[in-house]
Amino acid sequence: MKQANPNFLQNNEMSVRLFAYGALNNFGNVALALLLILIGYCINGSAKWVLKKYFYIYIINALTFIGLFLWSRSFTIANLYNVILPILRNTYPLVVGAILAIAFKDNTKKWLDKYSLNLILIFYGVVFTLPTLFDKDLFGLGNGNNILTAFLLTTLGVIFSTKGSDSLEIKKLTGVGELLLANVALALTMPYVSLKVHGDLSTAYRFDVLTSATVVGTAVAAFLLVKKVIAKEKFPEYSSLLILVFVSNTFIISKLISGEALLRVWLLRSVEIVTVIFILGLLAAIVDSKEHMLERKWKLSELPLVDWIKQVRQDFVDYLIENKYRIINIAVLYALAYCSIIFMSDDFTAPHMGDKATTTIFSFAFFTRQQMVLLNAFLFYLIYRVILGLTNRFWISSILNYVIIIISIVADAIKIHYRLEPIYPTEVLMTSAYSDVLKMVPQVLLYVTLLIVLLLVGLVYMLEKKFPQSKNKWFFRVSGIIMAVFIFGSSTRINHENSIVSDFLNNYGNWPAFEAQEHGAENNGALQQFLNNIDVTVMKEQPNYSKKVLDRIVAKYSKEAKEINLNRKNELADQTIIFNLSESLANPNRLKEISLSENPIKYIDKVKSSTTSGLMISTGYGGGTANMEYMTLTGLPMSNFAPAIETAYTQVIPNLEKTNTINNYFEKSSAIHPYSGNFYSRKMVYQQFGFQKFLYLGSKDKIKHQTKIGTNPYLSDKTAYQNTLDIINNTSKGQFINLITMQNHMPYEAYYDNADKFQVQGNIDDDGREAISNYSAGLSYTDSAVKRFIKQIDEIDKSITLVFYGDHLPGIYSNIDVNKLESRTADYFIYSNRYARLHGARKLSKVRYISPNDFIALTTKQVNAKISAYYALLTKVQEELPAMKVYAYKNGKNPVFVNNEGKPVKYRDLSKKQKELYDDLKLVQYDLTAGKQYLFKTNFFNIR
Repeated sequence: MKQANPNFLQNNEMSVRLFAYGALNNFGNVALALLLILIGYCINGSAKWVLKKYFYIYIINALTFIGLFLWSRSFTIANLYNVILPILRNTYPLVVGAILAIAFKDNTKKWLDKYSLNLILIFYGVVFTLPTLFDKDLFGLGNGNNILTAFLLTTLGVIFSTKGSDSLEIKKLTGVGELLLANVALALTMPYVSLKVHGDLSTAYRFDVLTSATVVGTAVAAFLLVKKVIAKEKFPEYSSLLILVFVSNTFIISKLISGEALLRVWLLRSVEIVTVIFILGLLAAIVDSKEHMLERKWKLSELPLVDWIKQVRQDFVDYLIENKYRIINIAVLYALAYCSIIFMSDDFTAPHMGDKATTTIFSFAFFTRQQMVLLNAFLFYLIYRVILGLTNRFWISSILNYVIIIISIVADAIKIHYRLEPIYPTEVLMTSAYSDVLKMVPQVLLYVTLLIVLLLVGLVYMLEKKFPQSKNKWFFRVSGIIMAVFIFGSSTRINHENSIVSDFLNNYGNWPAFEAQEHGAENNGALQQFLNNIDVTVMKEQPNYSKKVLDRIVAKYSKEAKEINLNRKNELADQTIIFNLSESLANPNRLKEISLSENPIKYIDKVKSSTTSGLMISTGYGGGTANMEYMTLTGLPMSNFAPAIETAYTQVIPNLEKTNTINNYFEKSSAIHPYSGNFYSRKMVYQQFGFQKFLYLGSKDKIKHQTKIGTNPYLSDKTAYQNTLDIINNTSKGQFINLITMQNHMPYEAYYDNADKFQVQGNIDDDGREAISNYSAGLSYTDSAVKRFIKQIDEIDKSITLVFYGDHLPGIYSNIDVNKLESRTADYFIYSNRYARLHGARKLSKVRYISPNDFIALTTKQVNAKISAYYALLTKVQEELPAMKVYAYKNGKNPVFVNNEGKPVKYRDLSKKQKELYDDLKLVQYDLTAGKQYLFKTNFFNIR
């Protein structure tokens, strides 16, 4: 009971509760000592008894752990280890001590035959009295919650059953009354004495522990009173042992008895616990008497424990020899699980933010994240069981499983190296993109892979012939498949708040780290992090979300739109708007750690100096193209989504009935991507967005111009602009074009003959220097293509506005902090051609830092176009809120902003009006992406 550690013990103040607790604690320990003595007195146990009792106690303790977890939804990994490894972890030492005393009961009787009862009692008196008098743990008994104390007290009961205790009848005990009175007096007065002498309660309960001489003496006296009415054959063995389990298990005590509880609550809860214990003990006894599986399985008999161990030892050795390959398989899966964590770290350091890591991933994975290594090994085993269930061949199942695991680990490691994120389930489901991915893989590597596959087939054939393994029965096969389906299927509940799976994994140590996925993979392993990303919540529900609230928002921003439109003369539909995402374009010279001998984007910088321009905050480093597209086309920031939303195109759009994007305001709209149309499900997404045309390699509407530069496998930006010009010139009316270039996509090999012009200075290795030089050479070709394209659109007599932006930095800088703002910003400008400028287009100011979702508001403002209520909201967001740090995923909670000077601004620093504006945006975004889409039944998106 002392393990509950009630809070009033910390106050060092006298109170009735204090004395009551002392008396209750003393009584509990006397009862516990009495129980141990009675166990030794009443129970006789052979090897069969010991093993069966311990097995059922183990099962009941495990079930108790499960029940308490389901009730409280909390535990620690140490608690779980205690349940699984009770002997190694000393989970319930009183049970082990008592069972050992019973197991060696016959040996104890023989050994103590030559000693008198009085001499034995003198020995016990010395062992328990000296530590009590001097308050020193002379014999390692501590407070009694250990194997040795339980063994001694249970053995005392064995002695009484052997030697007889008639000579110790209660009336013949000298001073028994004084002993009982002294025990109670000490329990009640010691708190007062401790406060007076020490000023605290440090010695208040020195006589209330299980090893106190007064407690043991009182228990012996109580035993002498009750022993004659105890029927040994009816003694509740299981219930007695379960009491020991509950008392000595700190996890159970901490869950059942809170330190905040009142004493009467403690008493009531204690009665409830005892009732449950006796019910469980009764059930265990019934099962024990009816079920004899253990006797058959473990070859249990009435042999002494030592003889049984000798009998079983050889069987165990034979089992190991017979199943050595299966055991080796488990060891290999464990090694692969370990690798699935260590290879998620690109530099083999433990996960860390900012400063240098203080430890390696090797020690971090083994010592700190051992539970996740074990979990991944178990998940790998489940995959093996599925294959085994289907094939019923050990070698095929094992080796095929290894291949699948190794390929997934390598693929994750490669993606983390380039993109700082593991593979997502949505990417695996992009089956139509597999052929395009294979085209990126060097042909030599494909041939090597084919050779390895052939060698593995030969290896499997040889092993199946030379070392055939026994086939499994249908139940084993089917149960393995069912177990795997159940476990992997439960991953759909990982991200559901308060679900059993979510609570278990959170307590177990799973840390998804959706905001920093590479850290999630380093902490959890490749497979578990993959499962973490399977089922996600799009957005946390907004507390005041309702149709009535949204109607107020519609009215509010309809009024704003009406006021804005009074000063705007142009119709958005009459404009030609081009959103041009330039793949990986970000000037390396902006990085403090890098210096180039020549600026690769001289013309772009010149344009930036004369028009609306600045830096766009990206969600990603080394990747995230589709998210940039999503935000620019919809005006919705990714940072308001749940952290698990990594790609809106594949995780949000497929589940929506309706969408609203800027192209919906134009009679004609086209998307151009001079590469495959399969990535990020663009074909489906663009169709849902309402684009009339999507030009990609292999599309119905052909990519007419297809030229490359040097040995670059991707079509050039010059080609991209040539195809765009064709679309522009196909109509005299306004239109919207979404252009996604491909020229500067990774890898950055020696494609160009001008790379030597861009010498790199900085603390970076040779491979990094070469990649940056090659990348910069590609940027210089983009610079020339942009110059040519702007010249061409300036000659066209209709309003054309080019929104040009890089989507992210390339993942080639090994010497930068990827979480700093400068590592997450890309160049942008908004250029209106000569005709547009003559018809109202103008340069905007105070736009040094923007978010991708600001482009719609900036573009409509620059071309002086009338807008809808929704775009009025976006305009207010752009004008009155700092730029959103869209890579800080927090469910939109406590977001971080960046002002025009690049300084961070926290949500709490915003004005009341700014907070209200931000909350309006979140409500609108929730309705459009996760809610009931009330806004589509209003005029919120209409331009009037």
